[in-house]
Amino acid sequence: MTATDTSKPSRSGISAGLSEKGKILCVAGLTVLVLFALIRSGLAEKGDRALFDLLMNLRVRYGMARTNRQIIPIDLNDRTAVLLKNDLDTRQAFADALDVLYEANTRPVFDFLFLESRPGDGEFARALREQGETILAVIAVAETGNTLYRDLVEEEKDILRKHLWRVPGAEDYAIPRARTFFMPAPALAESAARLAHVNMQPDTDGVYRRVPLFYAWNDEGCVPSLPLAAAVAHLGIDRSQIHFAGGKLVLPSGPPGEAEQNAIRIPVDKNGCALIPYTIPWQGNSENPNDRFALEYIVNAKDDPAAPLNDFTQKVAFLAEVTSTGKDSGTTAFAGSFPLSAVHTAVLGSILNKTQDSFLYYNGLAFQVLASLVPLAAFFFIRRCKTDSRFTLFFLAVFLCYTLLVFLRWRFFMIIPWYTPTAAALFSAWLAAFLFRLSQKYRERLLLENTLSRYLPHSLAERIMSEGRTELAPRYKELSILFSDIAGFTKWSSDKSPEVVHDFLGNYLESMSEIIFAHGGTVDKFMGDGMLAFFGDPFDLPDHARRCVAAACAMQRKIRILAAKWKPLVDIDLKVRMGINTGKVVVGNLGTRSRVEYTVVGAAVNLAQRMEAGALPGGILVTGDTRSQLAGEFAFDGERLITVKGYTGQIQCYDLRVEDGEE
Repeated sequence: MTATDTSKPSRSGISAGLSEKGKILCVAGLTVLVLFALIRSGLAEKGDRALFDLLMNLRVRYGMARTNRQIIPIDLNDRTAVLLKNDLDTRQAFADALDVLYEANTRPVFDFLFLESRPGDGEFARALREQGETILAVIAVAETGNTLYRDLVEEEKDILRKHLWRVPGAEDYAIPRARTFFMPAPALAESAARLAHVNMQPDTDGVYRRVPLFYAWNDEGCVPSLPLAAAVAHLGIDRSQIHFAGGKLVLPSGPPGEAEQNAIRIPVDKNGCALIPYTIPWQGNSENPNDRFALEYIVNAKDDPAAPLNDFTQKVAFLAEVTSTGKDSGTTAFAGSFPLSAVHTAVLGSILNKTQDSFLYYNGLAFQVLASLVPLAAFFFIRRCKTDSRFTLFFLAVFLCYTLLVFLRWRFFMIIPWYTPTAAALFSAWLAAFLFRLSQKYRERLLLENTLSRYLPHSLAERIMSEGRTELAPRYKELSILFSDIAGFTKWSSDKSPEVVHDFLGNYLESMSEIIFAHGGTVDKFMGDGMLAFFGDPFDLPDHARRCVAAACAMQRKIRILAAKWKPLVDIDLKVRMGINTGKVVVGNLGTRSRVEYTVVGAAVNLAQRMEAGALPGGILVTGDTRSQLAGEFAFDGERLITVKGYTGQIQCYDLRVEDGEE
């Protein structure tokens, strides 16, 4: 019996399925298609955003990042808005606060928009000039937006030009452009030490994750963000030395000879935006309190020289409105409503820390390419796993290792996740490969079932498949062997057409096979008009000798019927010789890796063939070894002694008598 070797897929013909190269190309194509579809559709970005938000939530809630204690948050809260209402309307409160902060040697940063002129602007402008280091906020009107605006007058343009930064390398980035700005009243803008924008644009899902460091204006220069301007001023960085390089905004810091070496490097994306390095909730937590001061505390300190402001020295006071009626809040990964002023202080604090572990980093193109190759590499190295469970476990191990790698890059290097494309492609590669394996097994199973059903009874073939005994490893055991051959077939067929021979032989062999199957035998092979069958394998049959002899008798009775049918049709005198022997043989899958034959070999097989050659036409010749196991169940016509090639003595054999109706 011929079967495909199940330990290695067949590569012959289309029916053998895809070649190994074809499978690799299919999986590679599917992986690339999945990556492209995920990235193109934005699903990869959404997945990575969700993971980033989860990691950021853990970072903030469990205090996994250090804050900068040089920043003093000063809040215009609901209580302050009531207590200082009149002074706020006239801006006297801001002037008083500046005087106090000046005495405390503190650098003020205002996250307020002083758009219209007020009665107290003169006093406020005086305080701004005296303080000399105050930064005021402006709002950029983006060229791509639809915000209503007015053009700046020449006086405002001249003031704005004084605060523009000319940053080498900015031309390589798609820095957002502003058509104009909402600026403070001219008297205040003229008196401020610096102007900086407070623009922030949430991602498409409404969550604030990044902040633009610059807005370009009229090709004349860029307006820096409020936290960037405050950090540069506080650290005494020469803004003319600031530049873009290698995907980062470089802030040279330190002595002239060491400024570049000690530079602060802020990672940016293609738009010059930095990721927001949130550290703690706005209110702080028990492990890392965020000391906040109400604006009235600072204002009242002007009339109270004994007010304890020693901790304000050489620090940055960040003044912002946090009233419940204000609209200066947004959604973050860890809070549904988070004051945007705290976003500015988070960015400011990361720069003031002056350490590279204070920033969040984007993934480089090299890592993205290598990560995209992980699914293909995993499939290439794991595809030869013999068992499905090991194949799946290895893929799962690769998946978990990549997951761990992404987490460790975040935990120790603060690199945001680039995870969804690779994870999805890994799953797709595993699924495609697994389906290939299943289809291969299914195809092999169909092939094996078809092959087994040709040579074994259907019930026996099903049993072999259900018990998984498809390897049929060779072993040494006792079987009963049956050979049959049509007497005079060669002479008869010599002048017959192929169609006649085919029709007759097909009908004959089919009839004989059915009888062998009915008695639990296995058809080993067809040899022209001859047959080789055996009884007792692949499953043990204790009465294999009886079954073999009974099958031979049934075959001879069927042959008598076929002879009467075919004699008038094709003029054949159908007589069949049969030989039977029982003995030890080697049985199982034998052959090469490309072709395996389930068969029997050994001296006992050869002797059965000699019995067939010595039988009379229409007779059955049985060896003494077979007859000894029949316990008198069958009738014999007498004993014969024949000489057989390969045997020194004569062989004792018996002619089996076939009677009508005998089983």
